Amino acid sequence: MSNSPPGDEEIRGLAERAVTDATAAWDQLLSAQQAVTRALTDTRRRTTRAIPLKVRTALQSFTRATARFSTATAVLAERWTAVNLPRIYQLGAEEALRLAALAAGQTRPDFTWHAEHQRTLKALTDAAHAVLVRRFTEVVRRCQAFTRAVTAAARRARDASAAALLDRYRLGTVPYTDSRRHPAASWARAAFTAQSVTAANAGALTAAASDLGARWVQVTDGPDCGWSSHTDPDRAHHTMRSATQAAEHLIAHPGCRRAFVPRPDLNDQIDLEEGQSL
Repeated sequence: MSNSPPGDEEIRGLAERAVTDATAAWDQLLSAQQAVTRALTDTRRRTTRAIPLKVRTALQSFTRATARFSTATAVLAERWTAVNLPRIYQLGAEEALRLAALAAGQTRPDFTWHAEHQRTLKALTDAAHAVLVRRFTEVVRRCQAFTRAVTAAARRARDASAAALLDRYRLGTVPYTDSRRHPAASWARAAFTAQSVTAANAGALTAAASDLGARWVQVTDGPDCGWSSHTDPDRAHHTMRSATQAAEHLIAHPGCRRAFVPRPDLNDQIDLEEGQSL
């Protein structure tokens, strides 16, 4: 049985559902693309520039699959940022309030959606929605480019290279900034997991600062994780960070396990330093 808080399990479940939905939408798109390339491969050398019926039919199915992908991912992005991320944010804030080390005489407040929480959440969900929409829109544009390329190839009175088209329009991979391509499912897992950790930690920090007046938070993380990136020699686990610094490093890398525990009990401790180990 897991020893993690119920909120952690719910957060993982929400992220996993988003990954599953995104991957399912991609898989349907890839299946339709492969049907097009099979139809193109099956066409023989011709003397006419008319698009073969088999290719035309497959392209029509692919166009419908593209539209379904666009609709499904738009719904997914909206649900994730309008429903799931606010829930994850709240769970992060509630867990921080539950675990906080209170100052003498301080009472433990309940979570409420006051103005500061609402402001923080809006900025976070706006940014998350933009990332998802940009990625899914790129896929739809590649689908449209693939359709144009197949149409042009099918009209040529010679064999077209389906393998070359698949290599050029790889719908099942996502380009990263380092020029490498990763499977779409891997991108989805990294994206939704990172956004969920970011939302939970944003909720925790806003609760720490606004609800508890905490100037310091205690960091838990992977034992080898650095503060600003995974390879940063400034290790994060079991260190104290100011709430201001923590807000700038809600997460260090995809797959990060970072979490914050508010420490308002240390507000008056004048000898604390950033990154001090416990």
